[in-house]
Amino acid sequence: MLRPTLFPSRLLRQQPVTAPLRQFLSTAPSPPSPTPAPPPQGFSESRTRKPERKPTYPFGIGRSATNNFSVYQLAKRGGNLKITVVKKVEGNRIAFKEELGKALRLSPRDIKVSSLTGHVEVPGHRKPEIVAFFEERGL
Repeated sequence: MLRPTLFPSRLLRQQPVTAPLRQFLSTAPSPPSPTPAPPPQGFSESRTRKPERKPTYPFGIGRSATNNFSVYQLAKRGGNLKITVVKKVEGNRIAFKEELGKALRLSPRDIKVSSLTGHVEVPGHRKPEIVAFFEERGL
């Protein structure tokens, strides 16, 4: 046996929602907006911090899907040759090579740039230093 409910009758008793619509659709001018509060005493515009401009570089570093830098440590020739590979270098790779060489105190001859893959190879396992280099420069 079904019991009657009060739900449909509640819908009939509700007032139509036309008041907000009239407010948005009307051509009457809206009330003036309040004026902003004056700054506190002793506050001056010259004391506010201006955002520091980061230097721009002719290269960029892409990140992996997990938002990490694409820096990998490899061991070749039975573990005797240790290299660090930086992938996803965008822009001027030669400028990146020179800047990285200065930061790691390496000669530009030691750092190799593959023209085919775009990877940059650095001798030795230097992943922490390279990641710190990226973070210092905000790349």
